[in-house]
Amino acid sequence: MHFRSSFRIALMLLAVSALLLPAAGVLAKKKGSRFGLEGRLIEYDEARGVVIVKVVKTKVGGGAGTGRVAGRPAPKSIKRGTKLEFAVVPDGSVLRRTVIKNRSGGGLDTTGTKEGFRKALDMVPRNKNVVFSFEKSKKPDGPEWDLRIIQLRMTEAEWEARQKEREAAQAAREAERLKRLGETGD
Repeated sequence: MHFRSSFRIALMLLAVSALLLPAAGVLAKKKGSRFGLEGRLIEYDEARGVVIVKVVKTKVGGGAGTGRVAGRPAPKSIKRGTKLEFAVVPDGSVLRRTVIKNRSGGGLDTTGTKEGFRKALDMVPRNKNVVFSFEKSKKPDGPEWDLRIIQLRMTEAEWEARQKEREAAQAAREAERLKRLGETGD
């Protein structure tokens, strides 16, 4: 009798482990799926939903503005000095879209719209390295990589200056718009 109960327990444990192993495999894959690199934003092709980046470093160094969001070093197929295309999701839920974050971790675009994404992307400096966090694309067409996060690396003073520049440019556009409205009499 003792043999049968031990055998039943062993079979139950085997059945439970067989059910849990696939889930554990999925979790293990998901954990290491994000990569990071440092690069410079080259351009945004809105029609294709693609951001083009020049790779500067295939591993994100420490320091201000990394936000611990980058992930593992970029795969060996990605080389320094090359241009790389990333698919982006400019609008929608914050859990689904590509997020652009400032140094302290706050998002630059809280609207979740294409226009908000474009405006936030305009704030990314073109002459400094920023952190790009990405994953392998699951789509058969388009770029090989999906961009998840762009993390800016700016000092607080740089950030404040950029905000003031943006606000001044926005005020100038609004003044010009009002001037045109006044000239037409509308």
